[in-house]
Amino acid sequence: METQTVASPEQVPAAVAAVAAAAGDPGLGALEPFFADLEKRLDALLEARLDAVEARRRQAEREALLNRFATEHPDFRGLAENGALEAQKRSNALLDDVGAYFAHHLAAERQARDAAVADALREGAAAAEAGLMEKLRTKGLARTLSAANVAPERGRGPDPDLAAPEKFGGVHAVLAARLTARRQSAGA
Repeated sequence: METQTVASPEQVPAAVAAVAAAAGDPGLGALEPFFADLEKRLDALLEARLDAVEARRRQAEREALLNRFATEHPDFRGLAENGALEAQKRSNALLDDVGAYFAHHLAAERQARDAAVADALREGAAAAEAGLMEKLRTKGLARTLSAANVAPERGRGPDPDLAAPEKFGGVHAVLAARLTARRQSAGA
């Protein structure tokens, strides 16, 4: 009984060449390029199949991660269906679905912040205006209240009749003459 040894794929062309050389048959030597070509095609086919399996595995893993993300973020599917994520991806080609989701929320937060800042500025301006108006009103009231405690109107000095009342018959005579003059000017 003869034992057969199994050659590895690398040893096949060498084994065929050795058998052809031993047999002295040129026909077996002609098979060597055929087997080499067959080996190359088989390697390419195996590599393509392995690449396809790896691509399907990565795609399944990506879909599982995307489903997990969608369960953690309930509004994700709604944004994908209404086209908001697609609009974000059109505006920035580097974004995928998850990146577009976060870009959408960032833009929404930015708009909300800008609106809040505008409202705060309006409220602050209104409060500052109201404070200024109150301050001006208070100053005006203070001016009118303090005006009664000051000397007579500007440009008028002390009354010459009252400066020397004894020349005009005394204080009572001066005041009585003034009262009469006011009544006459008032038409009474």
